[in-house]
Amino acid sequence: MKTKMMFVTAVLMSLCLTACGEEPVQINVNMQADTETAVTTGITTAETTAAVTESAAAADTTAAQTVSEQTTAVQTTAALKAECPYSADDLVGEWSMPGTFGTRNNTLTVRKDGSVILRYAAGGTRFGKARIDTEEHPDGSVSYWYAVYDDESTPWISFACGEQPVDRISSGQDGEMQFVRISLADVAVEKMNNLTFLMKSMSGGGGDLATDPNRTVTDGNRTFTLVTDDRFAISSLGKIAFERLLEETVTGDAFTHWKGMLDDSFREDAYILTSGAHGFYTFETAHGVTLSDQTDSSFTATTNDTSQLDGTGVAYFVFDGVNWTIERYEFQ
Repeated sequence: MKTKMMFVTAVLMSLCLTACGEEPVQINVNMQADTETAVTTGITTAETTAAVTESAAAADTTAAQTVSEQTTAVQTTAALKAECPYSADDLVGEWSMPGTFGTRNNTLTVRKDGSVILRYAAGGTRFGKARIDTEEHPDGSVSYWYAVYDDESTPWISFACGEQPVDRISSGQDGEMQFVRISLADVAVEKMNNLTFLMKSMSGGGGDLATDPNRTVTDGNRTFTLVTDDRFAISSLGKIAFERLLEETVTGDAFTHWKGMLDDSFREDAYILTSGAHGFYTFETAHGVTLSDQTDSSFTATTNDTSQLDGTGVAYFVFDGVNWTIERYEFQ
């Protein structure tokens, strides 16, 4: 009887609260014994909603903080890149090892598309693509590098970015390889001087080459003398050095012509013709040259001085993918 009355009382209380407009209360009644009843009251709908809302808000705050942190990191990285004052375009042009500009130096060409051609004095060429690499340090500072890549993920040479305009670069690799900027006029003068030297050497008198007059060979009525001059030889004496110099100087029909002359001027790959001397053309470059008709792959160079015998030398240059070479020339 006592148990039944407790159940009726609970039902009446529930009806009363509903009629008064209050949220209904969930009541669980557990009948453990005739004389004892355990009653557990649940959480109201309003309290449950508040808890869920608070939990969702906390999750939104955490997510917002994470997004904010990620955005800040991206913005910081973007700002570093945006603030970088350097570009691969800084290197566009011609470069040579410091010192006397000539065939004994490593030389470098950087094209407008970022392509890099490194020519080693001892022979051989390496190609790559230049870009700017960023190095962030623990103290928050940033350093920049002109890095040259090929197909590998690691640059094969890098030059520290420094003062602008960039006229000198030094690598942290390959024994601190250094280059200084040179002009196309410098390139033109060197190539013109090379061609003058070659024409003079093959003029039949041996030119200004050092030779050993006691070591000669004859072919018919012509005499050939052993070359001992190593000024233009890098890894060997004689014809090989001349062939390399010729390849770096002229191209096209000019190369075909002078290659034939070179073959005719040497015997046994080390003896040069020293009889039957004849005249040769000379580019007068003491006061430099004037450039005209410049494009990305060609230009014309005219000597500022005039030879009394030959007149003014004009050379038409093209970039053959590796070197600037003389495609044709004339004297006016």
